[in-house]
Amino acid sequence: MKKIFSAFSISSIICALFFVSCTQTVPQKALTNGFIAGTDFHMKMGNPEAVEVFKKLDAAWAKLDYETIKTFIADDASLSFHDGFVAKNPQEFVDKIKSEVAKSQEEGNNYEWTTDYAFAIAVTDDDSDDTTVDTGDWVNAQFTTKHTSPDSEIDSEIFYEYYHIVNNKVTQWNSFKKTIKK
Repeated sequence: MKKIFSAFSISSIICALFFVSCTQTVPQKALTNGFIAGTDFHMKMGNPEAVEVFKKLDAAWAKLDYETIKTFIADDASLSFHDGFVAKNPQEFVDKIKSEVAKSQEEGNNYEWTTDYAFAIAVTDDDSDDTTVDTGDWVNAQFTTKHTSPDSEIDSEIFYEYYHIVNNKVTQWNSFKKTIKK
């Protein structure tokens, strides 16, 4: 009886595996949770590798390691600072950072910040090579700075930044600032 039950059990398992392995799987459509007005694009969660690129860039920036910063910037990037200045390549980006550091230090402040958060989102593919918004990922990050100069009328500043990361390089960057007075 045990041999019959055992043979029946093994046969059942083999049949079940055969049927399961023949079942066609339907690819799952990526969940979306947003939109871009005037387009057919939708937003979805991005790739964690883009956040890792951001973290490496942020670490180099915190150390003012300008040569490493440049390695994360695409040669033809568009990098928009909160004051309206737009850098068009890695060297212009670094030069602007150097001037921001000098200005902050001249005002008696430490050039440092706390990274509050970062996450990546991506845009659904439009199956067109004419657009690039749907390539790579967009990392959204927030930073807070504290003014350390006792003479400053500003308590802190909050920066909101968006990094378009394609093939481990920032191709577009936008920075916005909110100032908190004392």
